[in-house]
Amino acid sequence: MTDAALDEFRAAGRTLWEAGLVSSHGGNMSVRLPDGGLLVTRTGSMLGRLEEGDLVTVAADGSSRGEPSMDTALHRAAYDSTGAGAVLHAHPRHAIALSLVMDVIEPADAEGRLRLGAVPVVEAEGVAQALRYAPIVIARGHGSYARGDDLWQALQWTSVLEESAQVLWLLRAMEKA
Repeated sequence: MTDAALDEFRAAGRTLWEAGLVSSHGGNMSVRLPDGGLLVTRTGSMLGRLEEGDLVTVAADGSSRGEPSMDTALHRAAYDSTGAGAVLHAHPRHAIALSLVMDVIEPADAEGRLRLGAVPVVEAEGVAQALRYAPIVIARGHGSYARGDDLWQALQWTSVLEESAQVLWLLRAMEKA
């Protein structure tokens, strides 16, 4: 692992936490390595305060030193089905709430429609397959999974989704007023 990789994970994790897209110990992130392995946050790490020991290298054969995220298999499946360079899992609260009552989140705001289009809401086992067709998906009642060329692109999809979900939430509240 390079200092640049650690710096990128730290900055992206801090941004997620500061934006309220993850709780203190929620979410996880990974990047694909050139040798087919991946660098992933460890189980229980604080994305807003990552240290070197919070990143685990997982070899292409699945072996690792350390305890990688419990979502590592899902990340690997997403890489296998999409060819992405990074996968980011967050807990955007408005999007999660909408996932409990919607099968597809269709943004009403211009940026959400332009950047995301319709966002599938799937059960956890359908995440990797859904990421083949959409840059971000919601695991019903759990959180978002975004793929990107890098962590920053995956973070962008996550941020746009939550903003769009907040707009939808406000629209629903205004319709009831």
